[in-house]
Amino acid sequence: MEEEDREVLKSINETPAHKAAKRRKLSKEAQEVEDLKKHLEVVNNEDDDVFTEA
Repeated sequence: MEEEDREVLKSINETPAHKAAKRRKLSKEAQEVEDLKKHLEVVNNEDDDVFTEA
């Protein structure tokens, strides 16, 4: 309960400038993720057989 209270107070005390900075940071991180996704390549793995010993 105390952790939740601290998070609520932290959010209330955050200034609009802090909120804008946080949004910019998250937006930048999201853009970086999108850029990385563009370079991903799906590669088939032919050696995905599962063997068990009897």
